Amino acid sequence: HMNEIREERARYAMRFIKMAGVTQADRVLDLGSGCGFGTAAISRHANNVIACDISPAYLEFARRECVDLGNVQFQAITSHDLSSVDDHSVDTVISMAVFIHLNLYDIYLYFKEFSRILKPGGKVLIDFADMNRLFSRIPNRSQNQQFLSHSVFYRNDPSALDGLVQWNSARGIKGVVRSVGFKFVKRRGRKLLFKI
Repeated sequence: HMNEIREERARYAMRFIKMAGVTQADRVLDLGSGCGFGTAAISRHANNVIACDISPAYLEFARRECVDLGNVQFQAITSHDLSSVDDHSVDTVISMAVFIHLNLYDIYLYFKEFSRILKPGGKVLIDFADMNRLFSRIPNRSQNQQFLSHSVFYRNDPSALDGLVQWNSARGIKGVVRSVGFKFVKRRGRKLLFKI
């Protein structure tokens, strides 16, 4: 079962690696590295990877997952605080299945940090939960079902909101991100690519 998850996450990471145009010369920040499955895939295509997560348990798991990879560093972070990453030291930020949990304030604060840590011309690739595609004419059953099941969690415990999917619009994200100096490059499905 774990190998299936590992393979699925590696395939998902490859979509990000290709869309962001990661090269062997790049230093990549993997924001929200989780178990490190995507980190391992990124490390095979980049010069150096900084795996960041707010969860010490996930970082420890990722360390074990990437133990044989000599080009990965691990950093514990707190929300929106990337102060442990040097200014203008990163070529690309990749964040998989993280921004689906963030509201626009969080997105703004993270992109402010990205503008500091990225080299000129640096890129950011995120995925998000698109509120404009919920219950649309072209139904996405899994997305709609996720919304409905999370509405029950929220009804039963409104304080659980932080752990639930946060629905945003591409337009709103683009506007917030532009306000801190980024340019929108392209969209593919739920993925948005920006450049500083």
